[in-house]
Amino acid sequence: MPSGQPRPPPPLLRLPLELRQQIYAHLLPRGNVSHPLPSVGITSVSHRLPTAALLNIHPQLTDELLAYFYAITTWKLIFSHAFNFFRVDPDLQRLERCTALRWIRKVEIMFFCDILLLKSYPSFGLEKFCEEIGRRAGRACEVLSQAKELRTVTVSWIDTTLTGGWEQKATILRPLRRLAEGRDVTFRIGEINGPEDVDRETFVKAMETVLGEGRKLETGLDGAAEEEEGDPSQLRMLAFDVRQGRQRSGEMRSFCRSCDGCAGAAQHEEGRASAAYETLA
Repeated sequence: MPSGQPRPPPPLLRLPLELRQQIYAHLLPRGNVSHPLPSVGITSVSHRLPTAALLNIHPQLTDELLAYFYAITTWKLIFSHAFNFFRVDPDLQRLERCTALRWIRKVEIMFFCDILLLKSYPSFGLEKFCEEIGRRAGRACEVLSQAKELRTVTVSWIDTTLTGGWEQKATILRPLRRLAEGRDVTFRIGEINGPEDVDRETFVKAMETVLGEGRKLETGLDGAAEEEEGDPSQLRMLAFDVRQGRQRSGEMRSFCRSCDGCAGAAQHEEGRASAAYETLA
């Protein structure tokens, strides 16, 4: 090739974007991944993360893969009074500093009212566990409100306590309103699994009260129910999953190298590819 002439793009990048995205769909299949970012308070994601090998092929491919990944992936957080599902990131400070937070588009928030602690400590009581879940949800919504690309929030409810008291439990949902303020976010009702006094219609009404008039609320089933993850014993296992504290592999470093602090992030605003290659703080 004569000097001075631009190098033609690789064959893959000559394909129409629609065809490239079909290829990306095969590279990033749907499949629940628990604790995808070590030491960061995300319980799971709905799709496999792009590998280090893929992210280091070509800058344009990196941009497109990450854009596609964030467009299709749901990031899941579980709130419970019995267990802190974010043991290694109890106050979500690492999530708050994580580069990935800037690009998250879809979130599932699951409220898990677990009978296990109430059996062992009956004095804990309804008021205390509502307060604890509400506190954790409030902090999470404070962090998620910084996700500038957030567009969809799926809300699921698992209640095995058999305590009744729905009116008090419904107050746990109040922090969600913060995610609707000043942005165009669609809320969806996910899995609803609880005692007889909490059916889907009752939950929808509670969400409408929290969000207020004019908010987008889709009542069709979405989120956790598609993955059949609502079994309480499986949820408890996620809280103690050793993958929360594992060391970053090469895959994780290539995906989000600034998750321990985004001090250098402001210098890399040109695109998602730059964020993927930041130096580990």
